[in-house]
Amino acid sequence: MVAPSADRKELTLDPGIKLPEFNNILYVDDEPVHLKIFKITFGKQYNVFTAVSGQEGLEILKKEDIHLLITDQRMPKMTGTELLEKTTNINSNLIKIILTGFSDVNTIERAVNNCGIYKYITKPYDKGQMKLTLEKAMEMMKLKSEKEKLLELLNDTNQQLEEKVETRTEELNKTNKKLIDGLESAKNIQESLLPKKADLDAYFKESFIIYRPLDHVGGDFYWLDEIEDRHGKMTMLSVFDCMGHGVSGALLTMVGESFLSQAVYERKVYHPDFILEILHEKLANDINSNLPENDYQTLDMSFVLINQSKGVLEFSGAKMDLIYVNKKGEIVRVKGDRKSLGSSEYESRVTFNRHTIEMDDIECLYLMSDGYRDQMKLSKSKENGIKNMPDRIASIQKLTFEEQRETLENSLDDWLKNEIQVDDITLLGIKL
Repeated sequence: MVAPSADRKELTLDPGIKLPEFNNILYVDDEPVHLKIFKITFGKQYNVFTAVSGQEGLEILKKEDIHLLITDQRMPKMTGTELLEKTTNINSNLIKIILTGFSDVNTIERAVNNCGIYKYITKPYDKGQMKLTLEKAMEMMKLKSEKEKLLELLNDTNQQLEEKVETRTEELNKTNKKLIDGLESAKNIQESLLPKKADLDAYFKESFIIYRPLDHVGGDFYWLDEIEDRHGKMTMLSVFDCMGHGVSGALLTMVGESFLSQAVYERKVYHPDFILEILHEKLANDINSNLPENDYQTLDMSFVLINQSKGVLEFSGAKMDLIYVNKKGEIVRVKGDRKSLGSSEYESRVTFNRHTIEMDDIECLYLMSDGYRDQMKLSKSKENGIKNMPDRIASIQKLTFEEQRETLENSLDDWLKNEIQVDDITLLGIKL
C-alpha cells in the first residue's frame, strides 16, 4: 500500500526561475581563535565572514549580502544582543544565532523578544549539531525566498489579469481549477492506498498513525499485509521515505510499492534484508541506470516481519531505525544500515543486516520517517529539550496509545505555530 505529498517548487514555480544561493555567514566573536576554528570547520561549505567586534560586524553587514549572523554575547563595547538589535534596519531577513558560553535568562528573553533569534547555542558547540543547524537555517531561508518569489509572481500575474478580457480570465480559472482538482484527486487516490487504523487494529492489539504530507501529495508512505504459507502466518509492516517531496516523491512511492509487491507476491521473498536488497537492486538497475547521475532517485525504508509461528520479529532498515519497548519498560533502538536504497554510493547489489528479536520481549514498537524528528530539532519550543526520538518515546510510555498519539500530534501542532513544516511526517505506533 502506498502514500505520497506535494512539492511546491515543482507544482507552482517555473523551473526557469533561479532562486538566490544562501551561503554567506558572518560570525562575530572577540576571540580570534574561535573565528579561525569556525572558518576552518565550515569554510568549505559556506562563504564565512568574520569580525572581532560588533562595530566591525555592522560594517560587513552594510557591504555584504549576509544571510546568517552568528554572534558571541559577551563582547566589549557592544554585546551580541545589542548588535542584533542594530541589524534590523540593515537586513530584516537576516537569520540570527547567539553563540555564547554564558547562560543568562534575561539575555535569552531579550534576544527572543527584541531580536527574533533563530537559535541560542551555548559554547562549546557540537560540530555535528552546528552543521545541522546551519543546514536547516539555510533551508528555511530558501523556503522563505521561494515564498517571496511566489508572492511576486502572484502579484505580477494579478496585474496582468486585470488587463485581460473576461474570457481570458475565465480560461485561466478553468486551468487552475483543473490543476487543483487533479492534485486533490491524486491526494485522494494515494490516501486510499494507505492502510487505515482499522487495518492495523485487525493485526495488532493497539495502534496509532500520524501521517502528514508536506503538501497535497507526499514522498512518505507505509505498507501492511499478512502472508500465510506452510510456516504459518506472517505480518509485514513497512515505512518508506522517498527522495524529494511532491509529485516526484509521490511517483517514487508508487515505484517503491510496485517493487515491494513484486518481491513479496511474485518472488515470495519475506525476510526484511532480502526485501531491501531487491528494492535497492531494482532502483539502481531499472530506474537510476536510465537517469542522469545527478538525478538518481533513492529511498529510505524500514521493514518488519512478524512471524507468529516462530514467535520472532525480524527487522532491517535503510537509514531507518526500529524503536521498541521491551517487557521491562526499557526503550530499545535497533539501528538500520546507513545506506539509502538506489544510492549511487554503492554497487547495484548490496547487503543489509537482519535483526531478530523474540516477540515475548516486545511490548510495543514504533516505525517512522525522519520528518517528526527533524521538525522536533527545528522547534524553538521548550519541548525541544528532548533531543532524540527514543527520549520522546520514553516520555509518553505511561499514556494509552490514543493519548500517545494526541500528545505527539499536539506537540507537532505547537511546534508548527512558530515553524514551517519542512518534510513529510510519518510515525506508526504498534502494540503487539
